[in-house]
Amino acid sequence: MTTRNIFKTVMDAIKSTGFTIKQSVAALLSFIVSAGAFLSGKNSGTNTYIGHLLLFLLFFALMIFFTGRRLSSRGTRRRAEAEVILLSILSGAYFIAVFFIRDINMFNGYMPVSVALPTALVVMLVSISIDSRLGMIMALLLPMGALLSGSIDTYSYMMAAASSASSALSLRMARRRMDMVRAGAVIAVINIITVISIMLLENCPARYYPFIIFWSAVNGMASGMLVLGILPIIENALRLATTFKLIELLDTGAPLLRKLESSAPGTYSHSMMVASLAETACNEIGAKALLARVGAYYHDIGKIDHPEYFVENQKLYNKHNELNPRLSATIIRSHVKLGLEKAAAIGLPTEVISFIAEHHGNSLIKWFYNAALEKEGQVDKEDFCYPGNPPRSRESAVVMLADVTEAATRTLEKPTVARLEKFIDDLFRDKYETGQLAESALTFRELETIKSCFVRVLVGFYHSRIEYPKLSKSETSGDS
Repeated sequence: MTTRNIFKTVMDAIKSTGFTIKQSVAALLSFIVSAGAFLSGKNSGTNTYIGHLLLFLLFFALMIFFTGRRLSSRGTRRRAEAEVILLSILSGAYFIAVFFIRDINMFNGYMPVSVALPTALVVMLVSISIDSRLGMIMALLLPMGALLSGSIDTYSYMMAAASSASSALSLRMARRRMDMVRAGAVIAVINIITVISIMLLENCPARYYPFIIFWSAVNGMASGMLVLGILPIIENALRLATTFKLIELLDTGAPLLRKLESSAPGTYSHSMMVASLAETACNEIGAKALLARVGAYYHDIGKIDHPEYFVENQKLYNKHNELNPRLSATIIRSHVKLGLEKAAAIGLPTEVISFIAEHHGNSLIKWFYNAALEKEGQVDKEDFCYPGNPPRSRESAVVMLADVTEAATRTLEKPTVARLEKFIDDLFRDKYETGQLAESALTFRELETIKSCFVRVLVGFYHSRIEYPKLSKSETSGDS
């Protein structure tokens, strides 16, 4: 087989996993560094050396490519890239740490080497930054890799697996950064129970118990406290929307949201209503409600600079009356680009930025397009389309639908529940037929659920405006 054929085979294998070149390079570098750390300095014979290398290669390939396929199949491509890169870096760093501590022999070998391993720390970072289920997978795979390489023994594997599994479980419902400290305490307790079990199995002398138990507790508490310092660095470097970051972004006292409220109060009110609609709908369809709410808060921040050109901020006079339709469309379209610039300037997570880019998709600004047609006779549609992409996630699509629904229903005169349902159905149908939902993975059943949620929320919000059908005397008296 020629070198070209080998390269083509490798590239085809990479493509089959859904990896990008950037992800593949990160995984490959992580493997090379990890394997070098593992196997350098081993005094074993050639056969043992090659056997450990092959086992580690197989393990590492399965771990990275399996998790990479899982990550590439969810969320946006940019988020998937960031997550695979993070996973590769953390895995490589873990195996390098194994290299440095594998020859530790404390308390006559009765203390498991994994007491000095940062397994729980790595798993906590994966659970928080990516996914708690993936964290649980890594809790089993990382110690397994160290065991297969011959760097730790079975007892050390048991210790590392118990510690890391407890860290993943303890963070499943974490909502505040201080929950990580509590998770560290849980890990410390599990570590103590596990290490006592191991010492009993090994008939460890009683004089070693206090010291080994102490270091086991330190391992757990240190993991929780170190995550507090490392996580913000990861969040900012990779622009990840962790639960903790999203909760911080919910603060309406943030400078940018305060500026939006003061400069464009109509847009601010609209954004809050869109957030309520999107959060309710995402809860119903099982999407990320917290992410949708934050995305809705920030989706229109590009309107801060020129709020008077947007209808929700206009009171008595429409400034577009004195402008050419083409110029008006340019001003309306520009709020997407301006929003992206502001989001990048304050370091919003990539997933939140996608709401700004996608909340109009590449849809047509119909009013100004039709006005230009009447005035000029023939115009290029592209000049009147938004510069974004159609939503690529369910949450982004829900915010798009909530955005157009909230804005449009404000214009509905004498609304009834039936008229509201028909109106929203037409809005949804238009988005579907123009291809704005094609990449969002929303199903027709989910669209029906979203529509029902929107109707329910809007009926409650516009209760005083809703005209209900008059009931007959028998119906009002409860007769059947």
